[in-house]
Amino acid sequence: MKRLYFEYHMKLSFSSEVKEHRFSLKCTPHDTDMQETKGISVSVFPDNITGTDIDSHGNITIFGYTKGSHTSFGFDVKGEVTTGLKEYEKAKELHMLGMYRYQTRITTPGKEILDFAKEIDLDNCLGNKEKAYVIMTALYDKFTYQQGCTDMDTTAEGALEGRCGVCQDYAHIMLSLCRMQSIPCRYVTGMMIGEGHSHAWVEVWDDSKWIGFDPTNNKMVGDEYIKISNGRDFRDCLVNQGMFTGNVNQVQEVSVIVNEV
Repeated sequence: MKRLYFEYHMKLSFSSEVKEHRFSLKCTPHDTDMQETKGISVSVFPDNITGTDIDSHGNITIFGYTKGSHTSFGFDVKGEVTTGLKEYEKAKELHMLGMYRYQTRITTPGKEILDFAKEIDLDNCLGNKEKAYVIMTALYDKFTYQQGCTDMDTTAEGALEGRCGVCQDYAHIMLSLCRMQSIPCRYVTGMMIGEGHSHAWVEVWDDSKWIGFDPTNNKMVGDEYIKISNGRDFRDCLVNQGMFTGNVNQVQEVSVIVNEV
């Protein structure tokens, strides 16, 4: 068990003014069986929070609207999270398992993933947890962490074809391989000690429990991780979504700090 203090900063800079900006943010940790939040504060600039809601996956969503012109947009989130309360999250909404069992457009396997799946021996695995661990280890051995060789729109198949990517790609490939075995699994966005930016991993359903696997680091998720959101793939967990009026270029800056208290 750990007490972690975190700060999560995001800023979008626009090349010229935009207006009529509608947004939704999934940037706030929430209480689960594995973690408990305390003193969470959220600031959005320009100051335009309209409200909060919980989406169908249980994620806190902040939404708002800025009518006036502005050249930047962002948020600051900070607070404490006690982690490692349990080693798993109890699966409460069992009727929703179906949506996590089937492939999405991002995770649908092609030849690369289908061929890779044939290399992974799961015959001696007794349950979903063991299967997921073997899949994670095989992926870690085959794939290389490298920034710049994929982007936000890269599919699991496309990432594996290039043999390199970032945490988002590791998670999508693992989701694809697990779903080929009819294992319910979900994409997770969060933070961890020592990263300096947001992180992504996978939760696998096993015996009414959601168990975390970090294929990027080839390890089980423990008390150094803070969970923010989960979904079918990264699109359900996008930290910032929105639309505005303006023909501009934009640059995003993200900074994450996680320290043990």
